[in-house]
Amino acid sequence: MSDVKHRVLIVEDDDRIVEVVAACVESLGHVWERAATQADAQALLAAKQFCYVLLDLEIPLKANSFSRIQNGENLLEYIAAMKPGCTSKVIVMTSHGNKGHDLAVQMMKKGAIDYVGKPLPPPGQTLDDKIKEALRKYCRHAPSECPVLAGDVARKPAPPSTEPTGLVPFRGGKLVFHPKRVELLGHTILTAKGERRSRPLLELLAKKKPDGNYMAYDGDNLAAKLGQQKGQNDVAGYVKSLRRKIRETLRRAGVSCDDQDVIMSGGPGYRLNPWIDAELHDC
Repeated sequence: MSDVKHRVLIVEDDDRIVEVVAACVESLGHVWERAATQADAQALLAAKQFCYVLLDLEIPLKANSFSRIQNGENLLEYIAAMKPGCTSKVIVMTSHGNKGHDLAVQMMKKGAIDYVGKPLPPPGQTLDDKIKEALRKYCRHAPSECPVLAGDVARKPAPPSTEPTGLVPFRGGKLVFHPKRVELLGHTILTAKGERRSRPLLELLAKKKPDGNYMAYDGDNLAAKLGQQKGQNDVAGYVKSLRRKIRETLRRAGVSCDDQDVIMSGGPGYRLNPWIDAELHDC
């Protein structure tokens, strides 16, 4: 990845944070530009294409004005509304304590692809993982949507999409556990019959840590909790099968769902995407 010079926009008004974020971006071999205000970011986005945007929500509208979360939210909506082919992927950076998680999930529903909490741990390993995961997910299948600096790398044309047209992108929602079925967005993805492994797996992933984030498990740990002898190989197969069933169910309902949209992997391990709202119902 280091030979691909992706152009990155860092939207942050704190010089100290910019220093840490820029070091992370440079370590990945990416080229960055900075915007300290909403107005500056909009001007840069209108003039250039960026592969992804690292967006601090609490930014000023323009120089010498107050910083507000709403400014970052409005910028996110501006980016999401840009014409196809010019839309940059947005990773939100937030530092609002326990409320930061809920805020970031709301921003994901508005179009952000992920979030990272501040302060960033030096030298920014967590942010590194977020960026790498975003590039794997969004640029492997559609490299033309992830612009690089002209002449830096020769890119092959993106393969034709096999996804049906007219589908609405998945933007999170309720995952509800009923006694005899599991529903996502009101559609049954699991029934009691023949789901001996998938439901326990989902129930483990739906557990939360004290900070409100979902638990994450590596393959061997998850296999041990499920009582599987072959370890992570068994778990990988169960996750693949479950992702396929979720994808097919939502596609029939008119929703486009990628593999990482519900069950995420990589980094800390298998976990539910933060924009999933898991609930346990007794009936």
